[in-house]
Amino acid sequence: MPSKARACARRWSAGLLIGACLLLAGCGYQLKGQFGFAEGLDPLVWQEDRDAEELYFALRETFALYGLVLAREPAEVRLHLHDFERTEVALSDATVIGLRVEWSLVNAYGEWLINRQSLRAETRLSLSPVVDPEEAREERRAFLRQRIALRIMDQLEAIDEDDLARQPEEPAS
Repeated sequence: MPSKARACARRWSAGLLIGACLLLAGCGYQLKGQFGFAEGLDPLVWQEDRDAEELYFALRETFALYGLVLAREPAEVRLHLHDFERTEVALSDATVIGLRVEWSLVNAYGEWLINRQSLRAETRLSLSPVVDPEEAREERRAFLRQRIALRIMDQLEAIDEDDLARQPEEPAS
């Protein structure tokens, strides 16, 4: 193979590799172990005010990919779900599917480390006669649950050991 053709093939391969990396980074993909969590944050116990079974399983699976345990058994740190709301808005050519989650994080001493944080994610589902609408809708909902899980993990990463050890202040006498 002539050197000019080889150089062109290398440039094309390098461009393809860079394009793939940018595509993965743009969709929220992160490498395993990329998150760094404080010692003592793991495991988290799941506590909910509303039934959100599918969100629990999505969070548990996504957290596990990054080495963080979310369980229903007692643990020192609680991830408390206050509200979970799904929305759908029909447009002329698509449906906008939304997910809103309101959650808190409480340490072992009952101190709110994150108090009623609200997260929202949306996606657009194009109407296509070729695709099964219910299957496509469920795929988009699963995508939103994973996106919310990653956003929660971003915020959990900001918690440090001092936060986890923070105790309620004694009232002055």
